[in-house]
Formats: sequence, C-alpha cells, structure tokens
Amino acid sequence: MYHIKQNDIRCRKEIREYGCFYRSCGLVAEYHTSKCLNARQLNEGWDECKKNNWIDADDDIVNSAAIINYFLNELGDSGKYIEVGTFTNGIKTFYDGVNTKYRKIDALIQKVKTNGKYGTHFRPVDKKGALVEDPHDPVIEFESVMYSILYCYIGVKKNENVNVNKILKPKDLYSKIFI
Repeated sequence: MYHIKQNDIRCRKEIREYGCFYRSCGLVAEYHTSKCLNARQLNEGWDECKKNNWIDADDDIVNSAAIINYFLNELGDSGKYIEVGTFTNGIKTFYDGVNTKYRKIDALIQKVKTNGKYGTHFRPVDKKGALVEDPHDPVIEFESVMYSILYCYIGVKKNENVNVNKILKPKDLYSKIFI
C-alpha cells in the first residue's frame, strides 16, 4: 500500500515543510482502515482542520485526535480515536480522569529530536516504539525520542450515527468521580 509522503510535490507547501504531525495523523487513519488518502484529501483536510481550529494560526496541531477522526471519516470509518496519555522515558501515563475502559493503546505518534530545520519530527510508531512508517521520504534521522502520544480507538456499533468531527465531551471520556 502506497502512502503519500508529507514532502510529496502534490501536497501543499505547509504539509511539505512542516506537516509531519499532520501527516502522521493521516497515517494512523490509513493504517486503521487499510485505505490510502490522496493528495486532494490531504490538502483539503488542512483547510478543514484550520477552519475547525485543530490547527492554530501558527500551524501548530492543537487537536490531533480530531484530525485522525476527520481522516477516518474521509476513509469511511465512523469510529473515533481519543488521546488518552503519553509515553515518556519508558513510563506510560494516562491523563487524569480517563475512564478505565479507554485506558488502552491502539495507536501512538512519537515526537523525536532531530538536527533538522525544525529540531523535531513526528512519526507513527508501534507499541514497542518501532517506526510504523515515516511520513517523510527519506526517513528523518533522529537524535532521541522525546515522547509518544497514546490514542484509544472507540468503535461505533452498527447503525449508530456518530459525528467524528465532534470532540468528545469530558462526560464521555472521564469517570463521573472526576466531573
């Protein structure tokens, strides 16, 4: 299966220049669905993410789970991923209040330190921290792992309609004790 790289000439400038986190979100959706996004979907997705403030005015990703869910929807999957914690220096930490039923890891996006222009790079990894696929070609060499973001997939029951662009409310994510 061929996945478009962030630096593919068909991708808009922002994606080519510094879209590794964005493209990693797309790769999570692509690997989950076993389908591929095309350049049009990636380019139009950038505008949709900006419009929904999942990417801020400085082009920083502020809601990676919403971006993954947008791409899941584009690829025909009505489930959603939620961000549930981090993995840093060998320590897995779930965010305070994440309900125990969501304390599982279905995808990870790792941030690494590099010698490159931006000093960091994002890439999807497996549960052991091994690279799934680098969003850039050639693969970006790195100095050290900074952390990984943990995501849990929530499937949707048959015939259940879910707006995957809607961000889950705290009551959906957290135990009642924390609300």
